[in-house]
Parts: sequence; structure tokens; C-alpha cells
Amino acid sequence: MACVPEELNVQLYVLTPIGSLYHANLLMWNYSITIQNRLFFADPVILGIHRYDVISEMDWLTKYRATIDCKQKTLVLITTEGENLMYKGGNSNHTVPLISATKACKLVEKGCNAYLCTVEAIETPGLEPKVIPVV
Repeated sequence: MACVPEELNVQLYVLTPIGSLYHANLLMWNYSITIQNRLFFADPVILGIHRYDVISEMDWLTKYRATIDCKQKTLVLITTEGENLMYKGGNSNHTVPLISATKACKLVEKGCNAYLCTVEAIETPGLEPKVIPVV
């Protein structure tokens, strides 16, 4: 049976660190999430933020006794059967210098210019000579 979003009896507004405001009024009860062929259940509020797989809440992370290691890019969850499940994020040798959203906001308030961009890596098929414009 598919999960059907249920309307909340309260209106939620979520403010992101970069200042975007999202209205949320739908919830999915007992939604199943599959990670490495194991089922985990959550009650996610639908935010409508595109390009994000999951935004975890603290209660869900606590329920599955999550351990997050940002430096190693790992997430360890303990299944309901007591099994440790480790997810390792992408291994990138290239790092980009980052600053926190709070620091960026303070710099903007001081008059610094700010640019927001999203970078998405996509696979493109090899180009054939017949599709390359030639002048």
C-alpha cells in the first residue's frame, strides 16, 4: 500500500540557513526508506526542497542510533535487528573551501557581494560528429 500524504493540523514554516522560507503542511506516516536493502521507517514532513534525497530529523536519527562522521563521510545506523549498517558518502579528493551560512550572512550584512549557485554533475553521452555544429 502506498503512503498518502496527510495534511497537518498546524502550519509549519522552515527557515534554511541561507534564508529561504518553506511552507510545510503535509506529512507521510510510517514512510519506508530503503538503505542498503534494509528498511527504516520515518514520519517525514514534506518540505518541497528539490535535489535533496532526505533531510533527517533528530528523532529519526536517535531511533536508529545514528553516528555521523563528517570527516570520513560516513553514517552508521543500527537496524531494529541490532545490525550496524554503514553508508559511506562519495570519496572526493578535491575539496572546495567553504564557510558557514552564518558567516556568509554576516559578510553580506557588511556589504560583501554574495553569489549562490548549484553545481550538478550529470553524465552526458559522447558527442557524435554529426551533432557538433561546424561553421
